[in-house]
Amino acid sequence: MTIRLFAAALLAAAALSASATAQSVYSQVTVYNGSGVAITAVFAGPSSQPDWGHNILDTAQVGSGEDLVVTLSNEDGECFYDLRYDFADGDVFEEYQVDICAANGQRFEITGTSGVK
Repeated sequence: MTIRLFAAALLAAAALSASATAQSVYSQVTVYNGSGVAITAVFAGPSSQPDWGHNILDTAQVGSGEDLVVTLSNEDGECFYDLRYDFADGDVFEEYQVDICAANGQRFEITGTSGVK
C-alpha cells in the first residue's frame, strides 16, 4: 500500500516559511486517518534530536475514518518536529522538519489506496 500524506505538502509549505513565534506551550493538530488502514503508532520528536521519541498514541490504534489529535510541546522554543506514522499493514510514513507552531490548530488528512503507482 502506498501512503500519501496530503498534510505533508501543507506542512512543508509552513516549514519553508519563517517559523512562527511560539505563542503557547503546546501546539495541536488533528490528523484524519483516511488511509483505509489503522495507524498503530505515532512517534514525534524535535528535529534537533537524533531519535523519534516515544509512541504518542493514547489508544492501541487509530482506525481508518477516525481523527487523531496530536499535541506537542514547544515550551523550549522547538517548533520543528519529525513525525513517523506506523500502519497495521506494515507501511511507515515519515515527515521531517514539520513546523508545529505554524500548523497549530489545523486539520490534515492521511489518504492512500492499494496499488497506487
